[in-house]
Amino acid sequence: MIFPLEIEQRLGFDQIRSKLINYCQGPLGVQRVVQMEFSSRYPDLLTLLRQNFEFKLILESGKEFPSTLHVSPEEHFKRAAIEGSYLEEEAFLQIIKSLQIITDCKHFFKLHQESYPELFKISSEIPELSNLIKTLQAKFDDHGLVRDNASADLSKIRRSLQAEQSRVKRLMDHLFRNAVEQGWVPEGVSAAIRDGRLVIPVLAEHKRKIKGFVVDESATGQTIYLEPAEVLEANNEIRDLYHAERREVIKILKELTSVV
Repeated sequence: MIFPLEIEQRLGFDQIRSKLINYCQGPLGVQRVVQMEFSSRYPDLLTLLRQNFEFKLILESGKEFPSTLHVSPEEHFKRAAIEGSYLEEEAFLQIIKSLQIITDCKHFFKLHQESYPELFKISSEIPELSNLIKTLQAKFDDHGLVRDNASADLSKIRRSLQAEQSRVKRLMDHLFRNAVEQGWVPEGVSAAIRDGRLVIPVLAEHKRKIKGFVVDESATGQTIYLEPAEVLEANNEIRDLYHAERREVIKILKELTSVV
């Protein structure tokens, strides 16, 4: 049946649609409400009414339904489909959460299929996602960051990075304590980081007492931030390891993007 264009306004359904949108828990619900259309197909209407009734029963039963706010990963999938592109860690965290919620819903209806047969029919059309979820969870921690053991190379790089950082810290602590004992350091300061490099704040008049390279200076010019020559090579090694780590993470993200 063809309905007149103004049927919503005549029936006041436009007001109902607006109220429904306010009850939606996320953009997917809003999208579904916007797409609603009038229908005169009795079998379809009967199915929709049964689905609605079954979900009403769920709400009234007090059963714990996995209705956590669900964010659609559709935009991430669109980016993943572009050849040569890859998804960042934050995107994978959203995808994992989304797939887990879908799987939890599917499991809920499987357990209660006799009570909610129409909703079970919908959930049964969803493919099994547990293997994909396990694959992704094995590569990311709970914060969505790539795990150290996501690859053998990444594990090796991060161990080297941690060892080098510890060595530089011990060396800097020794050099800083010596500078403090000699009175070359402003009172109350500590070793700092400037432009990603470990430096010692030194009074300008003592800057030639420590062999190194000036990285920065204070606004007044009374304090300079000096990178000791002893740690320059180590700092460069740390920067190289950071770059290697990022390259390996990107390699892993590209592989997982292909899987997704």
